[in-house]
Amino acid sequence: MSIAGKILAVFNVLAALAAFVYFLPTAWGTRQSWAYASYRHDLVLDGLPLDKDEKDTEGYLLVDKMSETTRRQVFQNAGTPANTQMDEINQVKGSMDEGKALEVLKAMARTGPERDEVFAFEKLTKEGGQAKIDQAQREYLENKFKDPKALVFEEVDKAKDPASKRAAIARVLFNVYDDQQKEKRLPVIIGLKEFAREVNQEADAVLAMTARVRRAMQRDLASFEASYPQLIKDIQIIAEKIEDTKKQLEVQEQLSKSHNSLVMKRTQDVSVIKKSIFEAKQATDRAMKKLTNEQKLLFQAEAEVGKRAKENEDLEKEIRRKEGLGTSKEK
Repeated sequence: MSIAGKILAVFNVLAALAAFVYFLPTAWGTRQSWAYASYRHDLVLDGLPLDKDEKDTEGYLLVDKMSETTRRQVFQNAGTPANTQMDEINQVKGSMDEGKALEVLKAMARTGPERDEVFAFEKLTKEGGQAKIDQAQREYLENKFKDPKALVFEEVDKAKDPASKRAAIARVLFNVYDDQQKEKRLPVIIGLKEFAREVNQEADAVLAMTARVRRAMQRDLASFEASYPQLIKDIQIIAEKIEDTKKQLEVQEQLSKSHNSLVMKRTQDVSVIKKSIFEAKQATDRAMKKLTNEQKLLFQAEAEVGKRAKENEDLEKEIRRKEGLGTSKEK
């Protein structure tokens, strides 16, 4: 190779190195952007890391891959941020009481009999010893629901593989959250894959229980149709009794009105008589006072008459005495 060729080759190598150095940051930035977009896509589909020890395919802890900025963005409209799905489960478990646990168990029931058992235990708890239930069923329910809270999280605690645990967590949170949390927070926590799977399972359970209710309704309808003729007769008899009772009620209402008018009249008569008695009593009191005054005057007059009579008697004695003295002198 000539010297010019060698120089040209060196220049080509230098140009290639310069281009590599120039485009390296741009390519790296593009790769990072694609990698972050892929991570956010996986985060939407799979939700939060299962726990603090879950790793990706390259062996990195998933919990360390989410920055605080990303966490705030993800939970922007979904409530308080959480790091992992198990952190969310532990927070829910810590705030749950027995009453809330029973409500969640009713919602988690996959079959009608499971749901009926929760209702039966609630009734047993309220009625206590007054509950009409056989002893074997009582012991079964009390043993099964001795710790309702543990029953809610039983599948989560017993799950062996990550897929089973994710499914158990999705089932618990779906039945614990209210409607707004189901719409905004649940997809962020468990991811759209588990969210869609759990929604389908809940829908299947509702359909199964709906079919059970429909069969029960059909049985009730058949029973009603069988007893319909007798029910009609009973209703007719009851209607006749009601009509007779209405007539008797009308008669009694008329009698009641008549009695009420008589009572009102007698009440008015009593008022008049009471008034007359009161006026007579007042007149009697006035007459008694007048009689008392006249008796006092009579007593005073009698005393005065007695006094005057005594004075007259004394005067008569004095006159006789003086007359006797005059006669003696004349003799």
